[in-house]
Amino acid sequence: MGSKIRIPTLLGLGVLVVGMVAGIFLTTQKQAALFKTRAAISAAPKNITVTNISDTSASIYWQTDEDAPGFIQVGSSSSLDLTFKDDRDSGPPQSHRLHFVTISGLTPNTTYYYKINSGSAIYPSGDPATFKTADSQAVSNLQPLVGTIIDSTMQPVTEALVVLSIPGAQNLATISKVSGNFILPLKEIRNTDLKQMGLPEGSTTATLTVFNSQSKSLINLQLPLSNSVLQPITLGQDLNLIPTPASPAATQNKYDLNGDGVINSLDMSILLKNFGKNPKNKAADLNADGVVNQKDVDLLNKFIPRVSPR
Repeated sequence: MGSKIRIPTLLGLGVLVVGMVAGIFLTTQKQAALFKTRAAISAAPKNITVTNISDTSASIYWQTDEDAPGFIQVGSSSSLDLTFKDDRDSGPPQSHRLHFVTISGLTPNTTYYYKINSGSAIYPSGDPATFKTADSQAVSNLQPLVGTIIDSTMQPVTEALVVLSIPGAQNLATISKVSGNFILPLKEIRNTDLKQMGLPEGSTTATLTVFNSQSKSLINLQLPLSNSVLQPITLGQDLNLIPTPASPAATQNKYDLNGDGVINSLDMSILLKNFGKNPKNKAADLNADGVVNQKDVDLLNKFIPRVSPR
């Protein structure tokens, strides 16, 4: 009867344990690699945009699929010796889906190199991306655009990008704060080649695009604004804030000072009775300059029918 080979009990247990540990290690490594890959994909910057370029500053914004911390390394060479974090981060970089970084203290008419640190990865992985600052010029006197973004329940939207598009000009952008408010300086409006300040000739309309990862609103504007503070913007709803031109009849109504439906010498009589500063009848100040004078007379005369002599 042949002999049987027996593996010692302790050795068998040792082989079993080693096999189990190896299997767990390999599985863990695969899961870690898969998690790292997914995390890298969700933190990858999308829609990277350089905007607000002036002689000494610029802004860069981007989106990520999931919340991720991010900051930018910048330099006048590929050494990238300067670091800038998100405008909303007062301490260490915080996690966001919409990222907005303002780069300041730059030199006019200079090419700068940059890379985005998002999550645990750096973009681009090869050579840095670049942008060039503008020449120094006197800024315009346009008032900033101020607004508040709310959701359908009237709650402030704490993270939304605001982009102003003007035909012939570079886009300007900002991001909403915790209270949903934003301020978009318009003094740095430049044409697309950054060489001319102010609104491009003939450009009076603009579009304000407000968006986050869920919703978007389009607001049509007319520049320059008569009121720099906008009505609250409900994210997901569009607005048309371009005033409708008044009809000729509506324009003429203010010249009918006695309200009889006719503009004639009776209206001129009312105007002349209020001649001078601080008129009793404020409507007689047709050009709203605080005084009733010959300018108002000339305006009214344009609407009084002329009678040809017989």
